[in-house]
Amino acid sequence: MSDATTLLVVKDLATTFQTPSGPLPAVGGVSFTLKENETLGIVGESGSGKTVLSRTIMGLQPRRNVEVTGSVLLNGFEVVGASEEAKRAIWGLEVAMVFQDPMTSLNPVMRIGKQIDEILRVRLKMDRHAAKARAIELLELVGIPSPAERYGVFPGELSGGMRQRVVIATALAGSPKLLMADEPTTGLDVTIQAQILNLLQSVKDQMSMSVVLVTHDLGVVATRTSRIIVMYAGRIVEMGTTRDVFARHRMPYTRALLEGSPKVSNPSHTRLLAIPGRPPNLLDLPQGCAFAPRCSFATDICRKERPELEPSFEDGHAFACWNPLPVSQGVPA
Repeated sequence: MSDATTLLVVKDLATTFQTPSGPLPAVGGVSFTLKENETLGIVGESGSGKTVLSRTIMGLQPRRNVEVTGSVLLNGFEVVGASEEAKRAIWGLEVAMVFQDPMTSLNPVMRIGKQIDEILRVRLKMDRHAAKARAIELLELVGIPSPAERYGVFPGELSGGMRQRVVIATALAGSPKLLMADEPTTGLDVTIQAQILNLLQSVKDQMSMSVVLVTHDLGVVATRTSRIIVMYAGRIVEMGTTRDVFARHRMPYTRALLEGSPKVSNPSHTRLLAIPGRPPNLLDLPQGCAFAPRCSFATDICRKERPELEPSFEDGHAFACWNPLPVSQGVPA
């Protein structure tokens, strides 16, 4: 049950695409909550369902050949089953998204200031002068140098990091309560990645937003989230506080993701440990645990019966595994 501080309640959410080869369960029965002013990390390999989950929460799934069941209650509004008109009423005001590639989010032949203006004038009914002034304030908020001058430039005149800042400014225009950030630093060099992540943290604190940070990199969420959800084959396989997921994780897949992340303590040119095998084909999932074919701890029951997400500690840590790792094998946070 939600309480006064709960902003988002996701319950038994499933997203299935109808393909020529049969139904593809991209998200299968996901449940979690998000509190006000909380940052949640969703991590997993490509194809784990994390991006489809984030878009389903916003109601951005395709109109055809997709079935969504379950519930997404966002600040009292039920997203699943809502009309396009009703969802458009919350986009930008209740929830906004920062997409992976800024060049696919921005109109390349429209000046960046006008793109922010458009949201302010249509969604907040501002007049032209007020919208321009607010757009310049937003550009300054996200760290665009000389914002009044940059207001009139085109996206192609900016670097990748600056374009991503413009995308963030656009997402913040309606002062949303929830910001979904889908791989917001992919394609940027490490220095710019850190700047963008620090920016997201800064604007979250200033605007008292909740943030869902979607990424394949556990290093990204290590110091910037309060809780983490680990996804595999469209399902949650482990979730808990950030410290517990790092220091007391129980799911072998979580351990494999951690071991595959580069560490500053390793000597130069240390080879990363890759997870053996390949992610499962969602059109033909194994009968038992989806990770069993790649897991060195798998036994007969793992191949025959799918484990359910079970509580591990009193603070909400849960995992789905028949042969969990001992707590002592955790990696210190």
